[in-house]
Amino acid sequence: MEENLKNKLGLTFFILIILFLSIGGYFFMQYELKDKNTNNNNKKNSVVNYKVDKDKDYIYFKNEETISERAEIFFRDVVINLNTQDNLNETLAKEVSKYKNNIEYISKKEGLNEDLIVYNNDDLYALTYRDYENYTYDKYVSLVIKDFNYSCFDNSTFIGTKSYIFDTSDGHLLSEDEILKMYNTNMDNIKNMIKSSLEKKQTTLENGLELFKIDDTINNLEQYSLYINDYGQLYIMYLAKTNEVDYNEVMEVS
Repeated sequence: MEENLKNKLGLTFFILIILFLSIGGYFFMQYELKDKNTNNNNKKNSVVNYKVDKDKDYIYFKNEETISERAEIFFRDVVINLNTQDNLNETLAKEVSKYKNNIEYISKKEGLNEDLIVYNNDDLYALTYRDYENYTYDKYVSLVIKDFNYSCFDNSTFIGTKSYIFDTSDGHLLSEDEILKMYNTNMDNIKNMIKSSLEKKQTTLENGLELFKIDDTINNLEQYSLYINDYGQLYIMYLAKTNEVDYNEVMEVS
């Protein structure tokens, strides 16, 4: 009889242990799931949207004005839709405003020999204007700015470029060093690539001169744009010096 009592007590104790483990395991799992969901929600809530206008792209344009439809010259303000770039937006707007205020017209030029005018587009005598390109890849947004001089004697000529690459995950403007490090390269390597590319394209003009001024291009590589295209490739846009008309050349870096 004593043996039966021991067996019953042992069985009861075993059942209690099983129940304790089952109930404890259930509440432990519920706690883990709740904690995991809380952490996930905290992570979601910690993602900051740096857009000023949530309904617009990271790069958009406003205040478009047609200066000459025939010459395809327009002015517009670019807007970098990041709340970290107010100062840059202000700077770029001032640059466009300066270009607008410096437009010269044929009709206001005294003593001008109109026989010398080659292009009479909406009375324009001379101005500087700009055009834009923008790209998006992953969290990176690139803005490329191209500046041109126009005159009624020479039409439009490319004079320079600059670019900005933004990390939309934190709103900051990438430095050139950061960009080059991302693609495991440097400006010396890029200059060598430009030199090699222009050497392959080199031709001789009718006057006996070579088309590209390669050394002049490399030695005066001061205005250029580094940008990431829509497929994640790094490109450089630069002013190619020639014995004819200088122009903007584009080359893939990676």
